[in-house]
This record gives sequence, structure tokens and C-alpha cells, in this order.
Amino acid sequence: MSDVIAAIDETAANVIVPTTVASLPPASTSGSGNLGPFSVSWNATATLSAGTVDLIPPPTDVIRLNNGRVNYTLGLSLSLDLSFLNFCLPQVCVTLPFIGRVCTPRICITFPTITVPVSHSSFVAFTVDLRLATALVAGNWNVDAIVVGVPSLVLGPAATALIAAIGVAVTAALLLVPFIGPLLALASAIIFGAFTIANVLNLLGPIVTPFVSGLRVPIYQQPQMFQLLAATPIDPAVLIRLDSVLASLDGSAGEDELILTVDVSP
Repeated sequence: MSDVIAAIDETAANVIVPTTVASLPPASTSGSGNLGPFSVSWNATATLSAGTVDLIPPPTDVIRLNNGRVNYTLGLSLSLDLSFLNFCLPQVCVTLPFIGRVCTPRICITFPTITVPVSHSSFVAFTVDLRLATALVAGNWNVDAIVVGVPSLVLGPAATALIAAIGVAVTAALLLVPFIGPLLALASAIIFGAFTIANVLNLLGPIVTPFVSGLRVPIYQQPQMFQLLAATPIDPAVLIRLDSVLASLDGSAGEDELILTVDVSP
């Protein structure tokens, strides 16, 4: 039998795990990709909240976080090539008496590639399963809950909100392009046609998912050599060694619990 056994039920887990997740530092990432036919670079920062916790003993053997949230701030830099709007005015020629054939100059209008910055903050709801893992690292026992499988993310509402934010930024940028006035409606229709839900999901999913899939929740941390508190001020300090630490989920007592068992020696 183990020397020390500690257990928390699901009620306690719904206090401890969300508090621990909320205390994790913000995570950041950056990269580049495509949004339809347009290239985009991005940087993102996110924090997590755990939602509710469900302890599921074997055979499933996971800690399930339901209705968690990825609270993120996203900075996009869209590169929009407007060359599809290039045009030339038709050349008009007339024959004048005593002068001969006279033509208007050929005038062509070319449009640049513009960079559109977009700043957007929102959240994505998620559900994810975690499994307990125990390791002795550099003289410390660590028990963590790490993600298993693929998180389930609800990206639709966030994608819709991002499309709206992009639309506002692109419209403002187009208004600053010289000579675009008569072509503004055409440019807007073509550009906004590329910002479909599917295209935005293809961009947003790979940005947000790693914040959840890389989640590691610390459950227990303790040095292998552990000092016991002295019974009285004159008693000497006593060190014990934590020989083994095992974390598991158990429902055999009629209540789902997270159990920590420890073997010690002097």
C-alpha cells in the first residue's frame, strides 16, 4: 500500500483546474499563409480559460475540459494585389484638315499592391481531453495533464467576426488608393468575395488550434527530497525521499476522483 494517498473529487477539480489554467502565462505565435488569393502574415497572443471539468475514469481515462475559451488578439497584415483593376483608356484618332491624323495619348492606370493591417480580438470555444502524465525531472516530481487527441473548436462565430473586421479595414484602405473611385464597387466585390467563411476558417483554425493542442496543465509539483515540518522548534529537520508518484482517475468508490499516491523512504 502507498505511504501517502491524496484525492480530489470533481467539485474540487472544477476549482483547481480552471484556476491553474487561468494562471498560465499568455502564449504567442506568428506566421504567414493565404486568405483566398491573398497572402497574409499574422501574429497572435492568447490566454485560456478552462470552462467546466469532467473527470472520466478508465477506460476513457481523461480529464475533459468543456466550454473552455481561447481569448485571443490577432494582428493581420493582408497583401492585396490590385493589378486586376488595371485598365487603359481607349485611344481616339481623328483626321483634321491641314493637320492630318491626330490621336489622343494612350493612358493606362495601374494599381499597386496594398498592405492592410487588421487588429482583432475575440474568443473561440473549445472542448479538449487531457491525460495525466507523471515524470521525475531534475529532481522534481511533476504531474501534468496533457492534451490527447484533437481539440474540438467552435470557430464559426469567430470567423464571422473576423470577416467583419477585415471588411472594415479593407474598405478604409481602398478609399486611399488614387483613381479607384469609379472602381471601388468592383474592387470591393472581388476582394470581399475571397473572404468566405471557408477561407477564413482555413486561416483561423491553424492559428488558434495550437494554443489548445499544446496545453499542459500542472497538477502537482514537488522536489523528490522533501523536508517535513518539525514537531517542535527543537526537533531537527527531517528529509524524506519521494520514491514514486502516481496520478490516476478512479470512480470505483461511486464518485469520480483524481488520486495521487506517493511512496516515501527516509
